[in-house]
Amino acid sequence: MKKEELIELIKYLHSEDKTGNIVGVFHDRYGGVITTDSVRIDMDGGRILLAQEGTDYYEENKKNWETELKFIKK
Repeated sequence: MKKEELIELIKYLHSEDKTGNIVGVFHDRYGGVITTDSVRIDMDGGRILLAQEGTDYYEENKKNWETELKFIKK
């Protein structure tokens, strides 16, 4: 997916789809599935960052969205 495509999808979301939490789901090649609520979109780097609960990065990743919002609002 390209950034432009993601922006297009978000721009035309139905109003009922604009609220609530986002959960990341990762499917590995061995059939494992990891879900997490620690999801962050880094538009500068073109990355979607997922951190599994129990890792050192989990809480930091969850809070970094606040930094992203502050950056956008400047």
